[in-house]
Amino acid sequence: MKIRVLKGVRDILPTEITQWNFLHKQAGKVFSRYGYKQIIVPIIEESGLFTRSIGQQTDIVEKEMYTFLDKGNRSIALRPEATASIVRAYLEHNYSHTGLTKFFYSGPMFRGEKPQAGRNRQFYQIGVEAIGSYNPFLDAETLNLAIEYLKEIGIKNFNVLINTVGSSEDKQNFSRKLKAFLLPEKNLLCENCQSRYERNVLRILDCKSKSCKKMLKNAPKIIDCLSQESLKDFAVFQNALELLKVDYILDPYLVRGLDYYTKTVFEITHDKLGAQNTILAGGRYDNLIEQLGGPTTGAIGFACGVERLLLAQKAESFTANIASKQSIFAIGLGAGSYSRIFKIAHTLRKNSISVHLDFENKSIKAQMRQANKLNCSHVLILGDDELKDDNIIIKYMDKGTQELIKISALLEVIKRELTP
Repeated sequence: MKIRVLKGVRDILPTEITQWNFLHKQAGKVFSRYGYKQIIVPIIEESGLFTRSIGQQTDIVEKEMYTFLDKGNRSIALRPEATASIVRAYLEHNYSHTGLTKFFYSGPMFRGEKPQAGRNRQFYQIGVEAIGSYNPFLDAETLNLAIEYLKEIGIKNFNVLINTVGSSEDKQNFSRKLKAFLLPEKNLLCENCQSRYERNVLRILDCKSKSCKKMLKNAPKIIDCLSQESLKDFAVFQNALELLKVDYILDPYLVRGLDYYTKTVFEITHDKLGAQNTILAGGRYDNLIEQLGGPTTGAIGFACGVERLLLAQKAESFTANIASKQSIFAIGLGAGSYSRIFKIAHTLRKNSISVHLDFENKSIKAQMRQANKLNCSHVLILGDDELKDDNIIIKYMDKGTQELIKISALLEVIKRELTP
């Protein structure tokens, strides 16, 4: 039986990796301007970390999280998201004593949901977390950072949606109002939302079903249930966005799917991605640090799906303008010549020059085809006649010309050729 990749996961091939690396490189470049430092957290954690942070009643924990018992009979989970892991690291390594701390991360996440456009069971995220402040100006800075990053990677045709879900008490008050509003027609909700009605009624606001959207047309708005403090913070956030000249849409029904979100929430969507059009999302989670055993402190972050970013780039016909690294193909004709070209390749590589060699005794014609396939900028040819006179042929692939030079001069010539 032929072994194939599992459903919902995929290989990232060398032909795609340039674009993937571009997204990560630009993330580091933009995030560092705002004072973020990279952190790498484990792919596996104790399951309890996510049940406590995300919420026992969420779809992720109940249906989608990959869990297993290890040899010590501990319940282990493949991380479904990174925020909880980063808060755990923040507390474990005593960052709570250092004031505002800013992390950025990237890596795979795992959810056992139905594969869809731009979302697999193993999917990749790039994100930031800023822990240690309640200031709404930080919310505006964080959203502006997200926008700058998208522009830096060539994505421009997006919409910025904002809302506030208020404090924990505000959310509870709103949940009661929403339940009362939906109760008379509860049976008309889709199957998922009938379950959400009992477990986490706010998630109904995020449903993509047309029938549920229709029912919510006249639903109460969370902004009408906010405390004075929550209203004040949201007003400061909006004013700060205006100072930064950020265009946004106030979406009164925007929520986030995880229990830990409070106050500011936002999403960035792309019109050309169909129903699953969110490319970046985030918000404030002021209770999570205390919930996981730390001090009372504010925090905010966002994450973007790498696969969705790539789809958005494709929709805008954007290709990263990354200069391909020039490389050499070295050909040795005959046993003595091959030994010498092998040593020459080693010398060039020690000088940071990329060199390809044939190890299958192919003909010169076949090796030239391989050089073309690899898009090599230069080909070196060393035959017995050249070796005898301490010469080597260098072919300039873009010009279609060649010259005979001394082997002793080769490194200098190649360095000159490959210098931009």
